[in-house]
Amino acid sequence: MKIKSFLIFVIKRRPILIFFIPGLLLFISPVLSYSQQQSERPKIGLVLSGGGAHGIAHLGVIKVMEEAGLRPDYIAGTSMGSIIGGMYAIGYSADSLYKLLKSITWDDLVSNKMSENRIVYPEKARFYNSIVYLAIDAKKVNIPSGLNNGQLIENSLSYYSWPVADIDHFSRLPIPFVCNATDIITYKKIVFREGYLPDAIRASFSVPSIFTAHELDTLLLLDGGLIRNFAATEAKEMGADILIGSYVGFETNNAEKLQTMPGILEQIAMFRSLEDFNNEKNMVNILVKPDVDRFSVADFNNVDSLVNAGYIASIPFREKFRKLADSLNSFGKQAELPYLLNKSTYVFDRIEIKGNKAYSKDQIAGVLDINPGDVVDRDYLTERIELLYGKAWFDKVKYRIIPRNDSLILEIDCKESRDQ
Repeated sequence: MKIKSFLIFVIKRRPILIFFIPGLLLFISPVLSYSQQQSERPKIGLVLSGGGAHGIAHLGVIKVMEEAGLRPDYIAGTSMGSIIGGMYAIGYSADSLYKLLKSITWDDLVSNKMSENRIVYPEKARFYNSIVYLAIDAKKVNIPSGLNNGQLIENSLSYYSWPVADIDHFSRLPIPFVCNATDIITYKKIVFREGYLPDAIRASFSVPSIFTAHELDTLLLLDGGLIRNFAATEAKEMGADILIGSYVGFETNNAEKLQTMPGILEQIAMFRSLEDFNNEKNMVNILVKPDVDRFSVADFNNVDSLVNAGYIASIPFREKFRKLADSLNSFGKQAELPYLLNKSTYVFDRIEIKGNKAYSKDQIAGVLDINPGDVVDRDYLTERIELLYGKAWFDKVKYRIIPRNDSLILEIDCKESRDQ
């Protein structure tokens, strides 16, 4: 029975229930409004903000939505919201994402600490005796734009998104996805709808001063939250009719904190983003704001407490989620998602190496030990990339999997050390 017919039935047959209609409309008015125009099932968009480690709380929100039988049709994420949203979009459930987050050694990722068995012996001192390596040329000391060049986090993003690495448009993921970053050269918002998914997420998560800016083509990309930390507009543009948001971002410092220099600088830096959020949130039908202020934005090891904070904040919305799910199901059941996470290997038609100058392609290929036509799994490829990086020939080594025409390309992207 469609919602409109149901309401007419209730009013005619059960007059006493008319007093409850306003409350019912509060739950289903977005669906009712849509149903008056079309008979298709309305689409749910999930918007996940940035907020450093606080973004882990999004997982608690997703868990309550799952329990209520509500699954988004589109996801728009920023910064940590792009990690949680991107992984959920490719097929990881809330429970599997929780296990993944618990299994990650966050201290190593944030400090870029490579396993010692991947590093050649003469280079171990350089890898571990300083927080950051400063290359020196004839004229100056080259100070990087952040403490972490993203080597390990990019390896991890490529590893866990491996099953969809051959999908180059995010609309073709099990749940269509977008994320955004900031081009620091032009200070413009960049929205990622296609490309190599780990590149897009890494760019969105490039927290200033912590991670170096992410170089992609002519862009120099930093955290998307600098301009738009809550991408409601992007979710609408994807086709969402009803928006659910989880926000753990900045919301102005109090008077006491504004007596400090860091507090003032943070307020200034986030002013544009906060102003943008105040506009974007007006598009959202349900907004969950987990209480995470007591946790550090840099403590990624506090997974249990942060997920629990998101879960607790969502409990008051559980019944609303359930009613919304029931209302949507009156249009027909949501289609099952394709399961892609069991994809374990690729066969590459070609291997392309770029960015190398001091070391030849043959030298690099010798370390990789991968040839066109070989069956390659992610564990082996990750190990070879780490071994190549551990030789300290390059400041950074990453790979991309690129579908091109009818071929699948393995691209090895090397960034030469500045002191070569």
